[in-house]
Amino acid sequence: MPGKVAIATSCVLAMTLAPRVLAQGESVFVTLCRVHFTVTDETGHFVHGLTRNDFTIYDNDAPQRISDFSARERTPLSVALLLDRSLSVGDRFRDATGAATTFLRSILQDSRDRALVVTFDSHVYLMQGWTSDVTSSAAGIETLSPAGGTALFDALFKTCRDAFDLADRSQRVVVLVTDGEDTTSHATFEQALQMATLSKTRVYVVGIKGEQAMSPRELSGRRVLTALADLSGGRVFYPGDQDSSHLAPVFEALQDELRNEYDASYYRESPPDGSFHRLRIVAGLRGLTIHAPTGYVGQRLR
Repeated sequence: MPGKVAIATSCVLAMTLAPRVLAQGESVFVTLCRVHFTVTDETGHFVHGLTRNDFTIYDNDAPQRISDFSARERTPLSVALLLDRSLSVGDRFRDATGAATTFLRSILQDSRDRALVVTFDSHVYLMQGWTSDVTSSAAGIETLSPAGGTALFDALFKTCRDAFDLADRSQRVVVLVTDGEDTTSHATFEQALQMATLSKTRVYVVGIKGEQAMSPRELSGRRVLTALADLSGGRVFYPGDQDSSHLAPVFEALQDELRNEYDASYYRESPPDGSFHRLRIVAGLRGLTIHAPTGYVGQRLR
């Protein structure tokens, strides 16, 4: 290959830079982009049985030809559960931890699934490292009580930096259980998002309050968390009303979505340029909602 070297790249999408040889012997370099996404119907349930013909992928508003497409069901999971135990959670904390514990017991279904538990107030605590046995995690969660401020971005940043292994072939997920805004973190929103991107981790947010019960500051925090979930390819779940005992169906919907996803690949005929690319996936069928990263930055690995 005359004077050119293949270089691996990485971003929120899985990317590989490789040569494509033309008929005349000339080589051009293309970037293979892979994106994982989920699709839900008007009731919020995952939609099965879709094919590549049901979607169009736009990279910076340019339609892409989908080169490979597959549905992944019953995907092994690596789930990091991040529990907000700050004072602002108050009397909703016990209902939230009970629903989260039930979620963990349900989600760990075989030896390929694993979970860890992180709690945060003004600081971040690893309660339970990776395990397929939820018993010890559940026992620890039951002893918690609210205290301190809310180092939400610190918890996400440190978990994505320290807990996830890129060699892990399971689906990497953070489930963030919180009532809203960050108050005491050293890490910024941008730093937390970048670390989630580098670890190829999707962030799902489970709100402790119903939206109509939120103060203006909490609603502002929700907008930040929605942006975080959207950019990482996750989703935000909130109970239908302010009663946090209604969190059980929220976790049930989340569990269904985590177990199923679609994978799609496409080629861009250019190397990564270090700029932000807008990503948009459009369904050809009405009534479908797609949950996917809304963009990525192509970065060369050194």
